[in-house]
Amino acid sequence: MSDHSVQILDPAAVQAKLLRMAYQIYESAYGKTEFVMIGIGERGGFLAELLLSHLQNISPIEIQYVQAELDKTEGDPLLGIELEVDSLDDLTGKDLVVVDDVLYSGTTLLNVVCILLQARPASIQTAVLIDRGHRTMPVAADIIGMQLATTIQQHVEVRIDADAGLAEAYLS
Repeated sequence: MSDHSVQILDPAAVQAKLLRMAYQIYESAYGKTEFVMIGIGERGGFLAELLLSHLQNISPIEIQYVQAELDKTEGDPLLGIELEVDSLDDLTGKDLVVVDDVLYSGTTLLNVVCILLQARPASIQTAVLIDRGHRTMPVAADIIGMQLATTIQQHVEVRIDADAGLAEAYLS
């Protein structure tokens, strides 16, 4: 990260965005009794857990949490995804909400969704804290905390402090 970073979301703003996103997820899940929330990587997983906490406060819906780990091995043309489930069959027929921190090219989200499609879920929704545009893949988020117009050279970073339960976002 460069020395020219500008904070675009402080921890309170992140929490406010996540609370609004939780209400949107709850509204879209109206009439359902359960769904599965899938957090992508460390930051997406952290945000998914914060969303889960908000949802538990406002909704009677039972929510199962699944972590999706990324393997970004250099030179590997495909992004490896590992889901913390015994089998993809555990997700068959279920409603899924996939959470990530920043949507940029769409590659990560597309790879996760492609793997999840193999499970034949009832539905898949995507939620991101920040959508910064510049997609190279045909992907869009259903639930967005903040849309941000950036240049291709700019970088958006969500920093988390898991011990304090805080997240903030910076633009550099």
